[in-house]
Amino acid sequence: MRHVLTAACCLAVVASATSCSTEPTEARTTFYDRTIAPTLTQSCATSPSGSLCHVTADDRGNALGNLSFDSYADVMLRRDLLIDYGPYGLPNLLLKSVPPYQMRLSSWDGEVEIITTDIPHGGGSILDRTSPSFLQLLRWIERGATENNAQRVEPEVQLMPCSTVLGTEAAFDPSADPADADFAVFRDRVAPVLAESCSAGNCHGNTSNSLYLTCGTTQEQLRWNYFAASGYVSVDATASEILRRTLAPNQGGTYHEGGAIFPTTSASGYQAILTWAEQRGGPSHIPTEPGFEFFARRVQPMLAKKGCMIVGCHSPAMFHDYRLRGGSGGHFGLPATRRNYELTLDQLAVEAHSPNLSRLVRKNLDPGSQGGLLHRGGALLARGGADPDACDADAAANGPLDEQDPYCVISAWYDLEKQERLGGRSLTGLVYIKRPPTSGRRTTQDWATYRGGSDLVRRAATLGADGSITVDDTEESLLSGCGLDSATVDLRRPAVSWDAERLAFAARSSASEPFRVYVIDSAGCSVEPTIDAPPTNDRGDRIDTNGELVHNFDPAFTTDGRLVFASTRGNIMNTAAFSYQGPQRTPADPSKLNANLYILEQGRLRQLTFVLNQELFPAFMSDGRLIFTAEKRAPGFYQLAGRRQNIDGGDYHPLFGQRGSIGYNQYTESVELLDKNLAAIYSDRGASHGGGTLGIVNRSLGIDQISDRPEDYPHDPAAMTFANPAFFQRSISFPDRRATGRLTGTDGAYRSPYPLPNGNVMVGYAAGVTDLANYTSHFSLVEVDPLTGARRVLVSDAQDIEWGVAVFPRQERPVFHSRPDEANGNVKVYTDAARAGLSEITILDVPVLGSLIFQNTRGGRPLTANQSPLGVYESMPPEPGVTSLDGGGAFITVDDFGPQYVRRRLMGVVLPHADGSAKFQIPGGMPIVLAPTVQLADDSAPRTRFQREEMQFYPGEWAHQSFRKELFNGMCGTCHGSVSGLEKESALNPDVLTAASRVAAKEGPAAELRPQGSSLPPPFD
Repeated sequence: MRHVLTAACCLAVVASATSCSTEPTEARTTFYDRTIAPTLTQSCATSPSGSLCHVTADDRGNALGNLSFDSYADVMLRRDLLIDYGPYGLPNLLLKSVPPYQMRLSSWDGEVEIITTDIPHGGGSILDRTSPSFLQLLRWIERGATENNAQRVEPEVQLMPCSTVLGTEAAFDPSADPADADFAVFRDRVAPVLAESCSAGNCHGNTSNSLYLTCGTTQEQLRWNYFAASGYVSVDATASEILRRTLAPNQGGTYHEGGAIFPTTSASGYQAILTWAEQRGGPSHIPTEPGFEFFARRVQPMLAKKGCMIVGCHSPAMFHDYRLRGGSGGHFGLPATRRNYELTLDQLAVEAHSPNLSRLVRKNLDPGSQGGLLHRGGALLARGGADPDACDADAAANGPLDEQDPYCVISAWYDLEKQERLGGRSLTGLVYIKRPPTSGRRTTQDWATYRGGSDLVRRAATLGADGSITVDDTEESLLSGCGLDSATVDLRRPAVSWDAERLAFAARSSASEPFRVYVIDSAGCSVEPTIDAPPTNDRGDRIDTNGELVHNFDPAFTTDGRLVFASTRGNIMNTAAFSYQGPQRTPADPSKLNANLYILEQGRLRQLTFVLNQELFPAFMSDGRLIFTAEKRAPGFYQLAGRRQNIDGGDYHPLFGQRGSIGYNQYTESVELLDKNLAAIYSDRGASHGGGTLGIVNRSLGIDQISDRPEDYPHDPAAMTFANPAFFQRSISFPDRRATGRLTGTDGAYRSPYPLPNGNVMVGYAAGVTDLANYTSHFSLVEVDPLTGARRVLVSDAQDIEWGVAVFPRQERPVFHSRPDEANGNVKVYTDAARAGLSEITILDVPVLGSLIFQNTRGGRPLTANQSPLGVYESMPPEPGVTSLDGGGAFITVDDFGPQYVRRRLMGVVLPHADGSAKFQIPGGMPIVLAPTVQLADDSAPRTRFQREEMQFYPGEWAHQSFRKELFNGMCGTCHGSVSGLEKESALNPDVLTAASRVAAKEGPAAELRPQGSSLPPPFD
């Protein structure tokens, strides 16, 4: 969360800060002090005007560019700057400091492009590539950048066992040897080399690696290894990534996370692979789509030109969604290019009217004048004016590439992909629910309260070339074919499929009926029959409804057309593991039914969430991940928070708004906008009718904190003021500051945001609301510019308008599946009988996990002893017959948020290994609460504290939690802050992914935890 280094920033640093060049220093005794430090101090720590740049600016460790040259130790915090990664031929420390230069870029088929770098640096070009200072720095870095200039010796890494699990690709056939003539050469000469040098479990034997290799000990494994390695062969065999990456850099090789495998080109292994590569002649299965070809020839070189592939920016080692492959010394093989195409396409919003609304472009435009978003790398595409109409489209597509504006090249690619994927299809209408205004108090959890007299309405709408939306005045009721009477029907939350061909919504006609999911498509309108059928479990057995209504509501379409919905049917998976069956009441308020999320796929239902309070408002991110609102209630804690989950069930994970430190205890109805920012409603507990203020989250900037209440910072209230405003970039913004989201002191209310194809947010707005707890809901439908807050009415009526959705096609996108290379959740979901009913959780560092689950702010991680015990408890619903807080007996406890029901059972206490790691198994899906040993602000010493929310791990989920403390800064620190709290210690560690899971608990047996004993009432802490 640091500002990009600019000359203006250098001038703004307070003059009282201390400069390395003027302070008295101790006698210089090392090579670094004598030779390297003076150059860095003169060139980088002090600007030409005398102001300070790359020095520590405060006691919190902030430095411009998160880089300090105060000491050798500070430089070593940024070892990523010393790596010659990608196509640049220079380590990043020097790359940004020299004038532009030409790069030779080549592709798998031998095509060559000469591109001139254009990588901005606020300090300018401060080093000449022929100067003694530059050459001295380069030689020092090439020797390993040691303090006394000794040749750096890389530590020997203990290799882990290889994998016997075959990879999966649609084009791979494991049943027969390939017919290719070179397969025999691969089998006889190359396969043994790969088995000996490459396929270890923490190298290419890790499924997170883009070149995944098995042990190669069976015919099927040999076939997979051949299939996988073949992609890394190029027409120019010596340029093949499988050779360049494994050869020592001083022999013409390039950076390889696994180090140099072959010291020279005469090594027998190198020669074996070269012989095969020459016979192979290049890769196969080359994509033929025009968009891929344009990307490979035009866009990928522009990304290299602007520095996007720098290891500390958008490389595979980074902790974000856009992790580009940097090729091998300027050569981009087919797998790297194909992956870069997929990743970059995911950052492109072809649904929009302008390329400027895509995250790829918008984060690289100026936030002030061009509608850009904050980006740590700066506004890289801003220079040409960011107007697609001003671009020469023919030159961008066909002209000399190095002469083109990168913005225009990307704009031309956007036009091509838009036409290929959507044709001329665009916005066709708005759909919404309207009903008589509702007065009084009605909270988010009161969704089951019957409200009849509603209608589902459509108005035609069009999107202009300038992004303007025109809405027809004529309303069309969509209920006529549904058998529903608008005089009595209670409607809830319509949803549009990604292809804009189907509409789903929930409806009921009386308080004694449950909500049912209806679908409107080309065939008409009808209840969805599989969802509406009497509930059964995954074995086909009928589930007792316990005399409760089985509501099905809040439908949402996945990116591939499946249907997710909320329901009160209770558990339908792994039911034998639970002591309760069928619909349950919520512990937060037993007068309300518990709602979880389910998915309809291939004619069957599958449960997604298993927790005990409310899971509502499902929606989808463009990468196919499910997002929703979760009610979290525990003694001393209340929060409506954003959660996310993979559709296969894995990685039930925080999204945003998990703690009161965001300044609100309700974060609801989260949706992803076209630029991949999130929009949601922020409000205080007790807000009625879903009202609050509209907030926007720039997820890539990480966590944020707004609250000024010490109780929202249970570990350390000092975190309230830790962030230095000169360096901290806030991820939360509020377009309309008059609508505060507070119960009192607000002017207006917002609810139910939805993305529009012009980049704005369609949202319900009620003017004049001053008491959010008690008002009459009379909302209009408006569009709001998320950057400026400009608001324009789309639909207004004498009636209340709810849940507006825009009908426009979205590009087809894959559904996100759990995988080990996902930085936010190293997860695998198994479906075999031996594992399908269990969840196995490996906690890489229990003390680090304990520091995150109570407070997630920058300012340091308060860690307890490695072997502090960890309690695991089952969280349980109210007992049968308990339908109000008055009937809960000993299980009722009261806090500042009122009464609640709390019932738990001990599952076991886990004793971590000496390194703080632990592993245990639990019944899959069971809601649990952890009880780690921590020291909160009001504790005099570490003690057992109970987690303030429920967790779940999916049946068959093998999950990793937390991160090793010694590696935390290098993976998680840029978002969550460093372990010590010093900002300069939050820096990329390129080796972190292969080293992260090497913990004592990994290889040992898992503790088998099951509920034991009787139910326990509060108090717990």
